[in-house]
Amino acid sequence: MSEPFAGRTGRAGWSEFANNKLLLVSAFIGLTTSMNAVMIYSLGSFIDPLNEQFGWDRSSISLAVSVLTLGVFLGGPIVGRLADRFGAAAVGALSLLAYGLIVLTMSLTLVSFASFLVAYFLIALAGVGSTPIVLLRPITAGFDVRRGIALGIALTGAGLAGTWVPIAVTEATAAFGWQAGYWVISACAIGAAPVVWFGFGPNERRFKASGTKASDEPGLTFFEARRTPAFWLATTLAFCMALGIGGLIVHLIPLFKDLGADARTAARFASVIGVASAVGRLVIGLALDRFPARLVTTLVLALGAFGVALLGLGGMATGALAVALIGLLLGAELDLLAYLASRRFGQKAFGAIYGWLYSMYSLGFGLSPFLIGLSRDRFGDYDVALLVSMGLLAAAALAAQGLRPARISDYPRP
Repeated sequence: MSEPFAGRTGRAGWSEFANNKLLLVSAFIGLTTSMNAVMIYSLGSFIDPLNEQFGWDRSSISLAVSVLTLGVFLGGPIVGRLADRFGAAAVGALSLLAYGLIVLTMSLTLVSFASFLVAYFLIALAGVGSTPIVLLRPITAGFDVRRGIALGIALTGAGLAGTWVPIAVTEATAAFGWQAGYWVISACAIGAAPVVWFGFGPNERRFKASGTKASDEPGLTFFEARRTPAFWLATTLAFCMALGIGGLIVHLIPLFKDLGADARTAARFASVIGVASAVGRLVIGLALDRFPARLVTTLVLALGAFGVALLGLGGMATGALAVALIGLLLGAELDLLAYLASRRFGQKAFGAIYGWLYSMYSLGFGLSPFLIGLSRDRFGDYDVALLVSMGLLAAAALAAQGLRPARISDYPRP
């Protein structure tokens, strides 16, 4: 067998869904309540209530995103290794429970801005185990032939958090105060913990019953992977992709306002990204199961770069198409990273390797809004930032070319 991790198609592949329905549903629920998605999508709903309660300005409250990014960057590789050793069920469930309890505690004890930032940092450290770093590991282990679409379905849960979280938190806050918004988040996280525990459990028990250890799985250890050029190409891909696209999401509305749109029109343009992101996850997932991953990755990055170019050249006339293409890339980023990592490095240390890549992605995503804003302030428009974004996406596409699927002969024998 020359390429054991190369995607295959055919009717037989769909039987994987019959064998892993509970696993897929549990991953979907875990990811739609995951710390990163819920805490970031909910922050906008808390800005005005916290401003009214404590007098903190918007830019100060927005620092919570940077604090979350720092926590994920520091904790990502650690929880990845914990998932490789103890399983995603235990790590994911405990992480959901822990971050839910810290959110609840914060809502009852918050008294100062410093305590607000400390609480968000602790939430990030406790909740990083509920992110795709951990919750995608069972998907890459349970699905082979249909791994791409399975990843897309699971990660759609994280995308849908952008729909239900702001609504739920805003309604609770309007009715009962800002603390109630955090209570909703806490209840959802704590409620999802047993779903992940029991949903992932059967697959992990079957794996243990087979007598196979994680160390026996085909693939490279983290330290073996780190010594390969492919590891650093994947790192470059993750960082450049996030740095090139992440800040545009934050700056879409002010960018369209600069082009002459009123606030409502700008918001309508920006809203296209959510639909495009959800569609992108599913379409790209299907494509990964049928076509070479490097080709799919290059095409998606090229479409994203074209969308960025349309923002600068086409203006409002092509605004909806530009945002849709950017949303397609945004929806596919984590799917592409997980798929490429699992095919190139195998399952032996998937958690640790993907944890590192996710951390580098988070670092780029966290830096991007600040750097794009800095460019806008320095040059008076977004043109330079858009050119740099296209260059970063081109660099990511070049890095992806070195991530071919692994062969059995690429892995050291146990």
